[in-house]
Amino acid sequence: MQGWRIEMEDAHVVQISMSSEPPFKDWSFYAVFDGHAGSKAAWFHSNHSSMLQVVKKLNQAGGTLDDQTIELLKEGITDGFLKMDAEMKKGSEEDEEAERSGTTAICAIVTPTHIVLANLGDSRAILSMKDSGPFGTEDHKPYLQKERERIVNAGGSVMIQRVNGSLAVSRAFGDFEYKAVPGLKPTQQLVSPEPDIYVLKRNPEKDEFLLLACDGVYDVMGNEVLCEFVRSRLRVKDDLSAVANEVLDTCLSKGSRDNMTIILVCFKAAPKVDQKFVEEEARWREKVADFVKCKLLILHCYS
Repeated sequence: MQGWRIEMEDAHVVQISMSSEPPFKDWSFYAVFDGHAGSKAAWFHSNHSSMLQVVKKLNQAGGTLDDQTIELLKEGITDGFLKMDAEMKKGSEEDEEAERSGTTAICAIVTPTHIVLANLGDSRAILSMKDSGPFGTEDHKPYLQKERERIVNAGGSVMIQRVNGSLAVSRAFGDFEYKAVPGLKPTQQLVSPEPDIYVLKRNPEKDEFLLLACDGVYDVMGNEVLCEFVRSRLRVKDDLSAVANEVLDTCLSKGSRDNMTIILVCFKAAPKVDQKFVEEEARWREKVADFVKCKLLILHCYS
């Protein structure tokens, strides 16, 4: 959803099957990119998703994730992110918008046994679990201690909770004006392209759904509130696109001024449509419709 912004700077990727051949046929890939200062960075990375490149590194293990291959996967993802940022830098040298543009990234690989998340910036992934609080990735904000230390060591500052008083995220693709300190590695610059990686073991009896969304959603809905909203909508409809659209409409009505993108992936333990809740909503909608008709009738009488 473009929302109130004059340009849509978000991009996303949904790949239900990462390969036509086993074992990666049963692996899925999802990503949300929240661009800023232009849309080029987000669209560049949505078309060159670095997590897809690491699949080759796992062929030797037959696609099975164990302690050794998980570390291999994490190394491959990190290496992929750094290489993608370097490639974007080369392509932006003669393009002023691309030079200024940046994007966050929240990516997920869903396998039959694990969920692997890679986070860069302040887009976020949430795993909703039955009978427990949701798991959420941590945003990369300049005011966090580990981020502030890197920024200050690179000669920058954190003012009004922003890098040099301007950029609201401390890790991102692009934003090369913050990656120009001589003698420092990419991961030591004011803004780093290094992702945080989370590996979660799947629990078919507890895992309900996975959400990937940009900060336009989280600005107005916290993790638990968002999960409860999605849970309530899944009890009255099984159309995931409709549920996702309702999330965005609700965020817009709550005052979000940003572009908004959300991906909803449901698992076995996700709430199912319950006729009791369907009937309750139908009665509520009928009451609302009657109330509106009454108000319109009153207005008509006074006009």
